Amino acid sequence: MKMFKYILQRLFFAFITILLLFVFTYCMMQLLPGDPFIGEKAVSEEVKAALMAKYGLDKPLWQQIIMYIGNAFQGDLGISLKSNRAITLIIAETFPISADLGLRALVFALVFGIAMGTIAAIKRNTGWDSIVMIIATIGVSIPSFVIACFLQYFLSLKLTQLLGFQIFPVIGWGSEISKILPAFSLGLSSLASITRLMRTSMIDVLNSDYIKTAKAKGLNNTQITFKHALRNALLPVVTVLGPMTAALLTGAFVVEKVFSIPGMGKYFVTSVTTQDYTVIAGTTIFYGAFLVFANLAVDIAYGFIDPRIRLAGRKE
Repeated sequence: MKMFKYILQRLFFAFITILLLFVFTYCMMQLLPGDPFIGEKAVSEEVKAALMAKYGLDKPLWQQIIMYIGNAFQGDLGISLKSNRAITLIIAETFPISADLGLRALVFALVFGIAMGTIAAIKRNTGWDSIVMIIATIGVSIPSFVIACFLQYFLSLKLTQLLGFQIFPVIGWGSEISKILPAFSLGLSSLASITRLMRTSMIDVLNSDYIKTAKAKGLNNTQITFKHALRNALLPVVTVLGPMTAALLTGAFVVEKVFSIPGMGKYFVTSVTTQDYTVIAGTTIFYGAFLVFANLAVDIAYGFIDPRIRLAGRKE
């Protein structure tokens, strides 16, 4: 019952957050210079006025916001001002591609990040620790699009010249092989963050009193690591998993551009440059709602991972 009450509270705050996101996003769009019909060929003032009326852009800002929010909560995010396609259709077509890329990057980052962080903590101040931290530093320091271009050059172009046949395509999104380099490029930064966080957390846990007690009882290192230390060391990783998951699953604009992946990033960037208000608002709201509910899921999962946490007892 307490958990149910906590979830309802979180859902309420999520609703308020998304509502504010609607208002803020729509107001920010109005600050863009010009209007969405500037680029239209041979548009007279009469035709421009008709287009503004058709899309409700001739009404006061507060009326536009209320109309948009009302339609959005009925599942209607509007029609693209440029392509005349429904925003929900654009999201339905492109989000699965971005989510596929993001999920692969997330799995890669979690599996290798947790493993590398754990190894670095157990083997701290050794050569293994140094190698892991060098990899983590590279992942944190170098932007994903630089990693993507580096991989394209060496693993797609140069490796093909060396072997005489191609293993990794330079661009594209189709075969399983073509998805490896984009997922690696996107997930490397998250892998580095998880590795550093996991290493620090695992070192703290291994130095705690209950681990010392487990060692005194004669438990071997494998039992101590996997049965006692790993679960508690994962808590900080779970904390950052919400926003990290949302960021990865909703796609990386630059990585999608570098590898010519037809995900949501392409439409979002294009909508900003062409001032396609409805696409900007629709994709932004989708991203924001995804992030809010990802954080909600992590808050709930956090309580199940660590039974000592009483979520219902927290003060909002």
